[in-house]
Amino acid sequence: MDIKYNMVATTMYGLEDVLKKELIELGAENVQKGNRCVHFYGTNTLLYKANIQLRTALKILKHTTSFNAKKETELYRSISKVKWDKILNYDKTFSISSTVNSKYFTHSNYVSLVTKDAIVDQFRKRYNKRPSVDLKNPDINIHVHISNYKCEVSLNSSGQSLHKRGYRSKSFSAPMNEVLAAGIILLSNWDLNTTLIDPMCGSGTLLIEAGLIAVNRAPNIFRKNFSFQKWNDFNTKSFENIKKSIQEKERDFNGSIKGFDISASAISVARNHVHNMKLNNTIKIHGQDFFKSTGDEKSIVIMNPPYGKRIEFKKDYYKEIGDTLKQQYTNTSAWIISSDFDEIKKIGLKPSKKIKLFNGALECKLLEYELYQGSKKASKLQGE
Repeated sequence: MDIKYNMVATTMYGLEDVLKKELIELGAENVQKGNRCVHFYGTNTLLYKANIQLRTALKILKHTTSFNAKKETELYRSISKVKWDKILNYDKTFSISSTVNSKYFTHSNYVSLVTKDAIVDQFRKRYNKRPSVDLKNPDINIHVHISNYKCEVSLNSSGQSLHKRGYRSKSFSAPMNEVLAAGIILLSNWDLNTTLIDPMCGSGTLLIEAGLIAVNRAPNIFRKNFSFQKWNDFNTKSFENIKKSIQEKERDFNGSIKGFDISASAISVARNHVHNMKLNNTIKIHGQDFFKSTGDEKSIVIMNPPYGKRIEFKKDYYKEIGDTLKQQYTNTSAWIISSDFDEIKKIGLKPSKKIKLFNGALECKLLEYELYQGSKKASKLQGE
């Protein structure tokens, strides 16, 4: 029988509600939203599913212990109380990652060092042997989070961040994080029946995340390595059955997802990424200058234009984006993400929605613009 335990799924600022909804749909219990994370309760089965299926999670952490500590000796003593040989064998490797926001502990590396010492000393006393530290590819990654004096110790079940879907084959200038892209698609409430267009598609991240949603393909179904596969309680048969069941729920998609870009190299990279995720029949990409393009009626446009700290762009660039949308994309809904708050005002349209997000360290706004021919009221009456 599967034992239930507490877990945390980490995410990016502004995507907590989206992730919470995803977890509820997966069958998680006691789902509670936190800051850049969602707490939940479930079994190993749920942990496997969460790593494979969640679109807006960065890591899935399994709770190990929690305690209060204000000094090194208290941290060391509490870490030492965990029976680490139930989690980690002395012939395996491990690493410690720490995040600290505390007046008592000011250096995350120091917290990691104390934690490492407590674990290693325990093994030495019991077995006269100790597991080795491997910072690059450890068998077990232990995560320590300290907020003021409250300490949470967890096992990172994911390993590498879940945004690394595995479809990127080449580096590309300022690519969007896959988790952020998936979150934007889900925040847009795209209904799958409306044509989705990314007119500045770059390496294709927004398109691919939309395509995965369209065919109900789990974002990490092709991933070969999760950290939980090296845990002592890993159940290979259960994991393979879960993967098979997830793949059987994929569906045909008869709608339309289109992308274009002015850069030939971007088109080449994007098509390659689409191929890597086996979405060639779902996503169509071609070369096109957005400012010379015309949108489909009743489509949704989602775009990630250049913003100053990522890529340089010409003067009045955002004004031209607004003019193009107004004149050539009538009766569409447009979503734009940018960190250039002064520039985005030059679009000259009133947003119907504003959502605060972060792209890495950059604070951004995701804005929705409803583009109608004539007045909004007249457009609605015409559609009746």
